[in-house]
Amino acid sequence: MPLTAGIAYSLYEGGKSDQKAVILIHGAGGSHLDWPAEFRRLNGYTVYAVDLPGHGRSTLPGCQSVGEYADALLEFLAASNRYQAVFVGHSLGAAVAMHLALEFPQHVAGLGLFSAAASFDVPPELVDYLSNPSSAPLGIRLIRERLLMSTTSPELAARTMSSLHKVRSSVLYGDWLACAQFDLRQRVSQIQAPAYIACGSLDRLTPPSRSRFLAEHMPFSRLEIVPAAGHLLPMEQSALLAGRLRDFLSDLQAALYNPTLLIKLPKKNVIQNDED
Repeated sequence: MPLTAGIAYSLYEGGKSDQKAVILIHGAGGSHLDWPAEFRRLNGYTVYAVDLPGHGRSTLPGCQSVGEYADALLEFLAASNRYQAVFVGHSLGAAVAMHLALEFPQHVAGLGLFSAAASFDVPPELVDYLSNPSSAPLGIRLIRERLLMSTTSPELAARTMSSLHKVRSSVLYGDWLACAQFDLRQRVSQIQAPAYIACGSLDRLTPPSRSRFLAEHMPFSRLEIVPAAGHLLPMEQSALLAGRLRDFLSDLQAALYNPTLLIKLPKKNVIQNDED
């Protein structure tokens, strides 16, 4: 598996030379393998699916803030000889993508935000549990309650829990501490990058109201609430969401050649069966 600037990643080279690469950023306690094949091999695009520091096969130590993760990805971008990319993140990964769009807008061509929020409602006891290896199993139990639903497939549930148990407890603690401290509510309107935002209607960790807040405050965004889906949205509805992302990227590519088309990107909202 390739390693650049301490970041391990899979690479699918399906894009043209004039297209922006897509960088997939997984959520807390995950790895690049969390992204289904429909995303990692997005037809027509060059896709980097990364392992964040401390995760998967990356050699960098884990971080304890969204900003630290963003800095690591910026180093990865530079070491990959790319100036700009479309950053697509799930949960914590979406927070990292938004931070990049705020602090380093020149490097962000667009955003894909799945199960995202301007701030996370993390129970204080969750971070406390994860801070001590002896109580970490209690923290993982709390995470399970928020991630999995009765409709979650047994295969997805098993993969999710296996991933959580494999990651070092110190890394999992750092991830959730980063989520707990993340808060862009006063700054999210400054994000100018075009964004596709998607949320599951049954998401208990980042409910639809959090995605609506993003869409209402980000000037170039489109929102989709996916019925009967939870926080593991990209894994639960991989074919649907990969198709939606491809449509967004196609529109974004057209706007790069004709900036006047950018006005067609905002507020092309698809909101269905919102149950929040």
